[in-house]
Amino acid sequence: MIIFHRSAGRCRFLLLLSRLTKRPLWEFPKGGVDGAETLLQTALRELEEEAGLRADQVTLVPGFEWSESYRFTSGRETERTLIHKKVTYFLAESSSVEIQLAPKEISEYAWLELEEALRRLKYKERRRMLREAAAAAGCGEG
Repeated sequence: MIIFHRSAGRCRFLLLLSRLTKRPLWEFPKGGVDGAETLLQTALRELEEEAGLRADQVTLVPGFEWSESYRFTSGRETERTLIHKKVTYFLAESSSVEIQLAPKEISEYAWLELEEALRRLKYKERRRMLREAAAAAGCGEG
């Protein structure tokens, strides 16, 4: 879920610093589908689990849905497994900036203006996605 908050006419985007990656990695709240959840249900559940923001505290921006696919390896040496992952992101505006982190998964959070958020995102595709999200939200250029 790409989350933003407006304050004094400026948009700030929520990024989380993951504890689950080898190197520090700023990300959007995300996670895996549980059971028969829809992608949107998953995104809203993960947002609450990782950042403490409930569904009634966010308003979805209609028409924004972005999917990315990537691969990574997991495990050690001879037990390494190639994992294929597809993540679908939605865009929502938050009415709150109060965050309650999932301490086992997330070490820090930041509400950042677009340019600083773009600098912290490691992957080019996520930066492109954030630019498109900002434009869809009326927060910046696409």
